Amino acid sequence: MTLEQDVLERISPSAREREDIAGKVSSLLARAAEEASREDIGLSVILVGSVAKDTYVRDPDLDVFILFPEGVPRERLESIGLAVGRRVLGKGEERYAEHPYVHGRWEGLEVDMVPCYHIENTSMLRSAVDRTPFHTRFVLSRLEEGEKDQVRLLKQFAKGIGVYGAEARIQGFSGYLIELLILRYGSFSGVLKAASEWRKGTVLYLDRPGSRKFREPLVFHDPVDVERNVSSALSENGLARFVHAARSYLAAPSERYFFPRHRELLDLAAMEDMVGQRGTGVLVAGMERPPLIDDNLYPQVRRSIDGICSLLESHDFRVVDRSFHVGEEISFIIELESLVLPLGKRHGGPPAWVDNAYAFLERWEKEGLGRPFLENGHWTVIAPRAHTRAEEVVRSKLSTAALGSDLRNAKVGTVMAGPDVFREENRAVLSALLDKRMNWEI
Repeated sequence: MTLEQDVLERISPSAREREDIAGKVSSLLARAAEEASREDIGLSVILVGSVAKDTYVRDPDLDVFILFPEGVPRERLESIGLAVGRRVLGKGEERYAEHPYVHGRWEGLEVDMVPCYHIENTSMLRSAVDRTPFHTRFVLSRLEEGEKDQVRLLKQFAKGIGVYGAEARIQGFSGYLIELLILRYGSFSGVLKAASEWRKGTVLYLDRPGSRKFREPLVFHDPVDVERNVSSALSENGLARFVHAARSYLAAPSERYFFPRHRELLDLAAMEDMVGQRGTGVLVAGMERPPLIDDNLYPQVRRSIDGICSLLESHDFRVVDRSFHVGEEISFIIELESLVLPLGKRHGGPPAWVDNAYAFLERWEKEGLGRPFLENGHWTVIAPRAHTRAEEVVRSKLSTAALGSDLRNAKVGTVMAGPDVFREENRAVLSALLDKRMNWEI
């Protein structure tokens, strides 16, 4: 048995599991149709996603869409969709994509019940989720039976290397994108061979490309709507990781690409030694986690760490690396060339012959760390810094940084730097910064 055959044995549903899932799907659809019919406005329900397309691996989620007539106002679609979802799933949790939907469980399986409009073609889209039934029908019409296992392999590979999922937390490959890649290249190995040659800006399509130009790292024109990029969620790092993993796997296949070992947090003393050898310094800032779903939270967290780094750089601190960890609170970690700067810094002034030169001299003869001096005809002075310690900048100036909108008013927790950061509560964020191993290298 080859490695890939062994992986398929482990991830493919057995005949008994298929029968069990089919029974749960049947009962769920029957209950959903019953509850939808109670609204008496012409609703219907369909199964979409990987189970509908038979491209799922074990323990799948179920995606049930509630189809609304086009004439139903958006507000009623949302309120009725939530009501039907709650009646079917009981204690379902309200979530939000482009509009609200209900997430819950049905006979042990996780379920999303999503309202959308029943449209005839994608030119009539009312919301992004209206495309999903078209995606399901397209894949069912094009994917050959033998290609379904190839989809499963590629999904498990993407999951194992850490790039499976289009959600903001991961910024990776959606299940639909993986299905399209198998349709494009025919097999798991075909995708990896092609991916090993991908570059930033690679453009892919099936039948025909769209006319719209995209700026994302990878472009795959949606065959259902060619003016949409299926891979719009994929980050530059996600693309780079996939390309690197494809090359590495082709050179030396291993089951660890599919089933990586558990990543343990690094030892505190080892991390302190690592930073000590570099001669750098580490700063950690904690922040209250706002009550947002991940798809809204993670873009703001990334924007915020960019803003904190820009704040530090505007005060002359040079950033070496940065990361974050989202748990019960948000922890930002930034590695700097130095945590402390000299009090004095060079400050250039005007040429001696301009009108405001005297004002410069008058100010800096009082406030400078020494008298102003001429250099290349310009007055120059050694001026005192307002802040010489990185943690002081973050503590006193964080409100001026370009943070995510929902993080601007979040309560700031502890800000610490230097040896103080190497404590147990910071192990996760320190490991996020310092553990650079790929999943398959663990």
